[in-house]
Amino acid sequence: MKFAQILYDKAHWIFEADKKPEFAPDIVLVDITGHDDIQEGWDYDAQTGEFTAPVFLDPVEPSPTVEEMQAQTLLNTEYLVSKSELLGGN
Repeated sequence: MKFAQILYDKAHWIFEADKKPEFAPDIVLVDITGHDDIQEGWDYDAQTGEFTAPVFLDPVEPSPTVEEMQAQTLLNTEYLVSKSELLGGN
């Protein structure tokens, strides 16, 4: 038999045993025999008893503030003026 220990609504530990072990009453074990696709880290829905692969979203970088954009524009302008002065531009 194959079991998954559920912790924080995820398959925390997957293991095989001849029978369901007796652990502390707050440890949740689900029989996943025959479901070889389930992996540790998968989400578990206690209402439906189904496992799903986790979805990882790419972190979204926050848009720069108006002040940050103004500061970048000022830096770019100062850089171009300095470069022009160093190269002898008008």
